[in-house]
Amino acid sequence: MSGQGTARGTLLRRVAPLLATLAVGVLLGRVTVPDLQAPLPPAARGASAGGTGPRTAAGVPVSFPETPAGAAEAAAAYQQAFAGPRILRPGVLRSRVAALATPDYAARMLAANRPGTERLAAGPIGVGLAHGLRTIYAAVPVGYRVERYEPGRARVETWGLTLLGNAGSVQPAAYFGLSHTELAWAGGRWRIASIESGFGPTPRLETEPGPLGGYDVLDLARSLHSYALEP
Repeated sequence: MSGQGTARGTLLRRVAPLLATLAVGVLLGRVTVPDLQAPLPPAARGASAGGTGPRTAAGVPVSFPETPAGAAEAAAAYQQAFAGPRILRPGVLRSRVAALATPDYAARMLAANRPGTERLAAGPIGVGLAHGLRTIYAAVPVGYRVERYEPGRARVETWGLTLLGNAGSVQPAAYFGLSHTELAWAGGRWRIASIESGFGPTPRLETEPGPLGGYDVLDLARSLHSYALEP
């Protein structure tokens, strides 16, 4: 295996537990529930049931209504919250798990994700961020589906990818993943009750790399804004 391939394989082994347990899909597409085929009007997005309750928790939007669409949006927002550079800062993972997971799932979620986060922070990605290297760590949307819904409970399937790399030692790569997130309504907002996720399915790449290879992604990413659930 080439040096580049060895480095990529080492990174994959280090972050695989993290990427596999943190959902990588984010909100895009259409829910396959008949009354949700039309996009939500802007006024309905991010609105809490009855207009009450906190709008954010641990820096993450949480004011999504107790509806199938609200559950899908909550799953998206929470997944994005666990796929970004901020999660590598001390204490952020713990605070977000405590804010977004149900009390009986929080400890298991933290135990599953903390080792991967710590390895990522101590590896090339975290070191690159600390030294100001151009770094990409972001969730990229593909689609979602509300698998099951009843008042106070929902299960959302998401498919997407995580882009990970920097301008120093890790050429940017995409890791596709499929996740099933159970959500429970508690304390006036949706919370993560469990997550099942893993790598794939991964489509075959048909586009040829540009003259700079994968590093073109870093230049492109700097000039783009991510789609968000709220302005």
